[in-house]
Amino acid sequence: MNIIARFARTYMLPYTPWYLGGILALAATNWIAVTIPMYLAAGIDAFALGEAGRPVIYHSAVMVGLLGAAIILVRTASRLLFFTPGRLVEAEVKHDLFATMLRQQPAFLDRWPTGDLISRGASDVVMVRLLAGFAALGMVNTGLALTLTSAQMLRISPKLTVITAIPLAVAFTITLTTANRLRVLMKHLQESAAELSEHALSSYQGVDTIHAFQAEGAFLDAFEHHNATWLRWVLERANLRVAIGPVLALAASVNVFLLLYIGGPMAIRGEITVGELVAFTSLTAYLSRPLRGFSFIVTLFRQAEAALERIYEITDPTPDRPDLPQPVSVSTTAPALSIRGLSFAYPDQPDAPVLNNLNLQVPAGSTLGVLGLTGSGKTTLLRCLSRLYNPPEGTIFINGVDIRTLDLDAWRQQTLLVQQRAFLFTESVRDNILLGHDTPETLQRVLNLAALGPDIQALPNGVETLVGEAGLTLSGGQRQRVALARGLVERRSLLMLDDVLSAVDHATEQQLISALKNQGQTTTTVIVSNRISALQSADMIAVMDGGHIVDQGAHADLITRSGLYKQVWDKQRMGEDDV
Repeated sequence: MNIIARFARTYMLPYTPWYLGGILALAATNWIAVTIPMYLAAGIDAFALGEAGRPVIYHSAVMVGLLGAAIILVRTASRLLFFTPGRLVEAEVKHDLFATMLRQQPAFLDRWPTGDLISRGASDVVMVRLLAGFAALGMVNTGLALTLTSAQMLRISPKLTVITAIPLAVAFTITLTTANRLRVLMKHLQESAAELSEHALSSYQGVDTIHAFQAEGAFLDAFEHHNATWLRWVLERANLRVAIGPVLALAASVNVFLLLYIGGPMAIRGEITVGELVAFTSLTAYLSRPLRGFSFIVTLFRQAEAALERIYEITDPTPDRPDLPQPVSVSTTAPALSIRGLSFAYPDQPDAPVLNNLNLQVPAGSTLGVLGLTGSGKTTLLRCLSRLYNPPEGTIFINGVDIRTLDLDAWRQQTLLVQQRAFLFTESVRDNILLGHDTPETLQRVLNLAALGPDIQALPNGVETLVGEAGLTLSGGQRQRVALARGLVERRSLLMLDDVLSAVDHATEQQLISALKNQGQTTTTVIVSNRISALQSADMIAVMDGGHIVDQGAHADLITRSGLYKQVWDKQRMGEDDV
């Protein structure tokens, strides 16, 4: 199905009453516009009758005035009836685009830079709004103007109508042929705009790093490169518009010449009256305006096609939900985890597995510690357990059920993944923790659990303090604990902490570990950390290296045998002794 037809059926069809009202208003507008010249013709011809023609002149003048006032009303109504659905459609498309991105798995969104996604939700959606509003009005208006004006022209002189139609037909053909190139240009233009947006966004986010390394020149050069690419496509689009725009205007000018050259002698010979020639000229002049706008409408349609392709590229793919259409319900009790031969590679690097044949059993309500060097696959393991990325079938089981078959929405309601690089919204500390759960008792409870009480008191506005862009006004440890407090607002049956204690001191670390252990047997906990002090109280510890589990056991057992765990333990113990 043509992409514009699909869009019209999905988004514009529900507003059919609006569009029908707009079409009626446009029909009235064009009928009045082509009727006024007929009264003008009657008034002009009445001058030849002398005193007898005075009533006709007065009547024509009054009718022209009344119709002129009426056209203001119906033209305004037509704009409101077309442009309002355009705005409403714009809001719906933005909602669907944003909701789809929230439903998609990270692997899907990783395919595009953030700036590109922002561009699709901004400039591309603007094109959609223009298509649903301005372009729809323009197409209907042009069709009605051609139909009604041609009918009046045929009433006056079929011969002149045929003659003036020839330049218009040629101009239409040239316009439609040239506009086909615009769709390709618009795709390149939108892609370059997305690259420019992404570069600007990443530069703003990393401006401290740019200043620290005095890299302003390099980033400015990269910006100029992206900007020059974008400008080249903008100029090429402008050149194409310049080539298309005057064609229909030129056809209208040719028609004026033909009217004077052919219509003038016809009036002299009496084949048409002078008033009819004036009326025909007025109709031709009236028709020139929608025809000149038609070239813009054609280019707008091509731009909208390119924009819709980019929007549907996001909204069409279904989320990676192997649990559908018959998801298995999720238990609210602490789950038992069983990992059987788990191997995993990210979709963009299928030949580079990050996890290799992992086997692990975690009893319900117990605490698993995970230690490993950077790049050993610890974070990837948590991503598979939380189903940010779906593991291969038959590799992870929850209470004996394949995790891929569990209802994903329900599973995420029962799990909590606190990542090492916690993301905070540019909101207050309260809003970052509660995320809509506005209960003071809950807030105080999680502040105590996350050991944030003294930190909150030191902030200028307490829990109402704005944390700044991505939480930059807070220290690393404070950001981690705010993220941890956010996860503790509601009880979860599976708690996963990805090195969230790395930026806190040992006293705070022990306080947090004690608070987590007080969750009791209602929660299964997985703690990833490179600090053994955070892991030694775990029921079992898995040691990872190179995507493999190279050792596992309790802390007391692991420190008695040689291996990575004992090496880390010895180094950290020596470091503590030096303090």
